Amino acid sequence: MIGIIGAMEEETRVLLGVMSDKKTEKIHHLEYTSGKIGETDVVITQSGIGKVNSALATAFLIDRYQADLVINTGSAGAIKSGLAVGDVVVAEQLAYHDVDAMAFGYEKGQVPQMPARYMSDVKSVEAIMAAAQVVGLNPSRGFIVSSDSFIASKEEINRIKAEFPEAAATEMEGASIAQTCFNMSVPFVVVRAMSDSADEEASMSFDDFIIEAGKKSAEMVIEYVKRYSH
Repeated sequence: MIGIIGAMEEETRVLLGVMSDKKTEKIHHLEYTSGKIGETDVVITQSGIGKVNSALATAFLIDRYQADLVINTGSAGAIKSGLAVGDVVVAEQLAYHDVDAMAFGYEKGQVPQMPARYMSDVKSVEAIMAAAQVVGLNPSRGFIVSSDSFIASKEEINRIKAEFPEAAATEMEGASIAQTCFNMSVPFVVVRAMSDSADEEASMSFDDFIIEAGKKSAEMVIEYVKRYSH
């Protein structure tokens, strides 16, 4: 069973549209739709935005449905030079950019007693990169950082770049989903299409491009899921 999480309706709509044998149930405030994409069993949920919402949704998904892989699909703000709106990044590793326990000897972004960075499942990264080529996309691999803030200023971009020079993109759920999967010993992969450039125009760009970003991420995930084997 593959568990798929998107924060917003725009990030799960296409996936739900191609599912067959759908059955939806509610767990607390969240809806989980199980069924098939191709011949693969999947369950999809819209987590809501932010770290706590996405962590809760992930924990419920793994515990209730025994998912053996979690995919987070959606949008992000581009911060790496050369990365444009519409480009896609498959995260090889993730971290928080709003966590600071450095006074106790931890790295910037590292939650105490947790890894400094969360590593995506290597096999899944390779497979989803291959699936992207089939649907005409050419994603890059990269380092994605997460926080509970929508980044919309050059000042914030510069801060993130100073602390995480290799970061490609920023969003609000990936690292918390990764941390939950790490704690529950389930592999994961995060796929993000760029909806904005995390600058002063970010909110307008996000509104314009979120549907297209969600569609691009979903196309890759659908192709990957159809090919999936344990």
